[in-house]
Amino acid sequence: MTLAGIDTGGTFTDIVLWHEGQLKVHKVLSTPADPSQAILGGLAQLDALQHLQVLVHGSTVATNAVLERKGVLTGLITNTS
Repeated sequence: MTLAGIDTGGTFTDIVLWHEGQLKVHKVLSTPADPSQAILGGLAQLDALQHLQVLVHGSTVATNAVLERKGVLTGLITNTS
């Protein structure tokens, strides 16, 4: 079974791959305009696309924006009725 865990960050996309009993770790530059390009490119570099059975994806882009206070000011207006 081939499994991949991917974290898309603002600078790098990290890939952890489990294939045929071996664990591989790989890092590629992120592509902010289209994160799928970095994901597919990294998996292709690992020669994993044709064998992949499970893919788990997470992203630290939004988390980092909040932690670094780089997001836009946002307001929430509610009504109780």
